[in-house]
Amino acid sequence: MSAFRWAAVIVIHTLCLLATGASAAEKAAAVEPPATSLETQLPASKMQIGVFYYPEQWPQAQWSRDLGNIAKLGFSFTHYGEFAWTYLEPDEGRFDFAWLDTAIELAHKAGLKVILCSPSAAVPSWMGDRYPEVYRVTESGQRQAHGTRAELSLSNPRYRAFVFRIVKALGERYGRDPRVWGWQLDNEPGSFVDYSPSAQQAFRTWLQQRYKTIDALNETWAGSFWSTRYRRFSEVRLPNPTLAGEDKMSPHALLDLARFRADTTAQFLDAQAELLRQHSSGQWITTNYTNVTTATDPRRSGKLDFATFTLYPVAGANVLGGISYALGNPTRLMEALAYYSSLGPRFGLMELQPGQVNWASVNPQPAAGAVRMWMWHAYAGGTALLSTYRYRHPLRGAEMYHEGIVGTDGVTLSRTGKEFTDTLREIGAIAPQVHSDALPAVLAARRTGLLWSHDVYWDLEIQPQTTQWQTWPHRNLYTQAVKTTGAPLRFVRESDRFDDYPFLVAPAYQMVSPQLVQKWRDYVERGGHLILTPRSGHKDVRGHFPEARFGGAIAELIGADIEQFDMLPEGVSRQVRRGEQVHAWHRWADVLSARDGTEVLALYADHDYAGKAAAVTRRLGRGSVSYIGVWTDDGALERSLVRQVYQRAGVAIEDLPLGTYIEWRNGLYVAVNYNPAPTQLTLPAQAKILLGNNPLAPGQVLAWTATAPH
Repeated sequence: MSAFRWAAVIVIHTLCLLATGASAAEKAAAVEPPATSLETQLPASKMQIGVFYYPEQWPQAQWSRDLGNIAKLGFSFTHYGEFAWTYLEPDEGRFDFAWLDTAIELAHKAGLKVILCSPSAAVPSWMGDRYPEVYRVTESGQRQAHGTRAELSLSNPRYRAFVFRIVKALGERYGRDPRVWGWQLDNEPGSFVDYSPSAQQAFRTWLQQRYKTIDALNETWAGSFWSTRYRRFSEVRLPNPTLAGEDKMSPHALLDLARFRADTTAQFLDAQAELLRQHSSGQWITTNYTNVTTATDPRRSGKLDFATFTLYPVAGANVLGGISYALGNPTRLMEALAYYSSLGPRFGLMELQPGQVNWASVNPQPAAGAVRMWMWHAYAGGTALLSTYRYRHPLRGAEMYHEGIVGTDGVTLSRTGKEFTDTLREIGAIAPQVHSDALPAVLAARRTGLLWSHDVYWDLEIQPQTTQWQTWPHRNLYTQAVKTTGAPLRFVRESDRFDDYPFLVAPAYQMVSPQLVQKWRDYVERGGHLILTPRSGHKDVRGHFPEARFGGAIAELIGADIEQFDMLPEGVSRQVRRGEQVHAWHRWADVLSARDGTEVLALYADHDYAGKAAAVTRRLGRGSVSYIGVWTDDGALERSLVRQVYQRAGVAIEDLPLGTYIEWRNGLYVAVNYNPAPTQLTLPAQAKILLGNNPLAPGQVLAWTATAPH
């Protein structure tokens, strides 16, 4: 349809609606343009910036002022409704959208796009009063109740029916409203375990679909052990370690419980997305996972247009000492960017900390420059959408100490709010100055994939063998080591094409199949460089030890046998030696026996395994495979061995301290510094600095272009 004919249709339809007294939402929907592509709505090459606003929490007389100020500050969108169910459906079956119509129209008049949310994370009081079964049951058997959020049973049919009903109502009213840019489903989904009868029945159904026969389940769960065999699926109960006391439950049952929880969350989100799409057009759909996704696996959702995540870097951690507690955990955003960028061509940061928070064990103020650094880091890492939680500092409620863009008077920028809005304009001014689609050759040569599976993570956490083992910090050690080289990092899954990455790291990849081991071998023989770390290849995909020599699944690949493993009590350490360098360890050690043709990189220096290999490497075809079998106390050995893999491959690398990262986007290099000490960067002779200073001070940003590859 031509633009002229489309305009004529709009005019006629709008006049008809005005004559019939249609609602504000229907009038707005009358000017809906033809559906546009996601790339048009949310270009992956740009970053649009917005802020959360809660009209239901403020006097309606202030909405116009607040939304106008949001637009004047440079924000392009706002975000409504994820906790507003009690206002959207004040009583069962009675919807009230008038206030939301007004809020959307005021945002539109201010020039702001609107993200609407499904309010499933916080239900109204009437629901819990009449239908208490909608709440989850804790590990101790306590039914949760009204008064907080995210305490619902995602498996409960009545709760799901209420969710789908309000999603349908929202979709019917706003799904074709051009003022509504997109949708967020739920809020930080999948946080809590549920032992309700609804979850119990859903778990049995999930198991039956997975295993088909009870014999298959008994085989996987080791039903021959401790007489834990079942006769039928109806006998199976949700495994509950809290009620089991000090004894151990089947790790295989617990692994399936983790899988079930993640699948339940994914299906809950996907069902909402499918329903919403039946009533919407030209709008995208996402959800906001947490950046550290432990119970939820974003890869399991298949119906979202893209994923977003939340990020609160300053929340009490002091990872690098000094003032790093006020700069932020150095791994959180770095790893989130590497993970969420792997899920699709675009992703977003839906909640970025705007200042001081209220929910950590210690809640310090972010250092001057920290918020700016996070925003630039997010941009450089590829985010297409960035939003901050929230615009106004609350005056009451559970988060009344949570900072906003403006302070308690509702109009004055907070210190960090000013930093946020200044940076918003700074990015908008500098980013468009450069453009390049081609990753420089020197960066392409360093591209690194990090193989990650939530199933493997859950299995490690179920049987850690020592309180000193923590899978996430172990992963952090290797992502940090990779980033000291200046390498672009992206998370990959087993089904991905490994050859896209000259280097592949699989930290503690405990459960392996013969197919994966063969894929690793093929990758290395074709020229890839594989790094495996402690506990890799110990189990099969069921979480069982194979009936073979321990670690035999990967022995031929790594050119070494795993003779035994050890871990030490807190306060006890032993030593591992590499050349003249000696490193302490206590968390984990795989004791290796190198085969002929395999080079030993590090040796245990004491105890019964003195002289045994702690790390090995071998050439295989055109590539290499290295096994680092020890987790040292300071991680220095692992970092040096990782860097050596790149150097031996003949790849030029950077020499960055921990917490200093260099990212590249669209032709712009951006360096950020979470380290409490300044960093002197080595820039190419052709570099043109657009922002910042070198040395790079803590919490600061340096951005430059380079006319030649660097």
